Amino acid sequence: MRRKKLTALIMTGTMLMGLLTGCGQDSSEAQTGTEIKAEETAKAQEEKTATKDEVKEEAKEESTGEKTTITVWTKDRHDAEYMQSKVDEYNATNTDNIEVVYEIYSDNYPQAVDMVFQNGDAPDIFVFQEQMFRNYVNAGKYADITPFMDDEFKETFGCNLIDDYNVIDGKCYFVPTAATVCRLFYNKDIFKRVGIDKAPETLDEMVEDARLITSQLSGEGIYGFAANMKGAQSALSRSLMKQGERELGIKFGYDFGTGRYDFTGYENLVSAWRTLMSPECAFPGCESLDIDPLRTQFADGKIGMYISFTHAEPGVYANQFPMEEEWGCAQLPVTDGKVVGAEHYQPMNGYLFNAESTHLEEAWKVYRAIFTNVDVLRGYYEGGFGISTVPAVIEGAQPAQYYLDNPDLLICDTDAVYPSTPQEANVDAVIVEGMNMYDSMAELIWGNGDIAAGLQDLTDRYNTALDAGIAEGIGSEIRIDGFDPMNP
Repeated sequence: MRRKKLTALIMTGTMLMGLLTGCGQDSSEAQTGTEIKAEETAKAQEEKTATKDEVKEEAKEESTGEKTTITVWTKDRHDAEYMQSKVDEYNATNTDNIEVVYEIYSDNYPQAVDMVFQNGDAPDIFVFQEQMFRNYVNAGKYADITPFMDDEFKETFGCNLIDDYNVIDGKCYFVPTAATVCRLFYNKDIFKRVGIDKAPETLDEMVEDARLITSQLSGEGIYGFAANMKGAQSALSRSLMKQGERELGIKFGYDFGTGRYDFTGYENLVSAWRTLMSPECAFPGCESLDIDPLRTQFADGKIGMYISFTHAEPGVYANQFPMEEEWGCAQLPVTDGKVVGAEHYQPMNGYLFNAESTHLEEAWKVYRAIFTNVDVLRGYYEGGFGISTVPAVIEGAQPAQYYLDNPDLLICDTDAVYPSTPQEANVDAVIVEGMNMYDSMAELIWGNGDIAAGLQDLTDRYNTALDAGIAEGIGSEIRIDGFDPMNP
């Protein structure tokens, strides 16, 4: 019920301001698990720890009494300047003798979280990311923030309390204040140069457009398509898997109607991606490409199109990697353009609290003053850093020009929140032997193996793991009679 209310809220709020004109069938990390070397993560953590210690010492020197330091981790860079300014403002004006240290971990965020939970040096507040949340919520690493909520907070953010998402067994662990979906981002100037007048709507058009761009412009170092395949999960969870939701009506290979995993339907998608990642279409070196280097090349006019999240890209090309050429945004292409399922949109900008923090009350004060301050959130929305889902923020806001120019950036009637798959509900309940879905699909994309056979093997391995988890009593079948993927 809450899922439907939240969807209705986003649709209603944006439609009232005329933002969803033309947004429909042709029109969303977080959360990513980019692979990095352990030593690089350790080095980054050492540098962050040293910085945090320096800030603590400075705080001691500037105050007659030692300040309470609240450390906040985020994975987002696209909004760094805006959020840091709000942190600085709070540090300069708060009367609670609190100093906030705001730290950014981008590509290695889940691994950094793993490390600090292992060494016992976790920050007070983490920005939500689905993988790290699922990995530790059942281990008691996150605090239930329900006791901190007063009536005003519940009234303002009540519609963002979603059963079985951020509220589990009556405990609320985070409150999303925005949302994101995945879309196809493309360079309009490159498309015009080769005679393409609109974004592709079908898989065949996507492949042919990428092939055409590469064949005509590769001599100038311009290629049709790219993906951040250095980390298969980071790349495919924001792209191929999202196309699968639209094309097949299943999420991460799980069919809620049957209560079983079934990857066999991804054959057309994997086949198309094999061509997209080939020299016929792809920017060279995608197998070692992270998302920010990809964005740099896109901003420089070297990539025709790629798939990513709508909350980040507009800010990236306005601030982080300023782009002179014009970019556009479109719904994800599927086979024959036939959409049978909604695309899962992800509630975001939630913050998790370290259950072992000795300063939870101070952390809540910081959270309320900065991260759930309606004026801060309104400025965030108007600045184009994210799509608000808070009524008090949407009311009276002047949305960023990005959203007016590209309505497909917004949550549309073809987007919805899917239930959690068995593996999302409990990561320990579906322990798969061999490679996971992302690495398996990446191997099929890069290799010459039989795609149908590979996907059947993947299906068998996931269902074997699902059955084992159920038999051990740690997992359960999630089957929904009459499941409608267009209205999950």
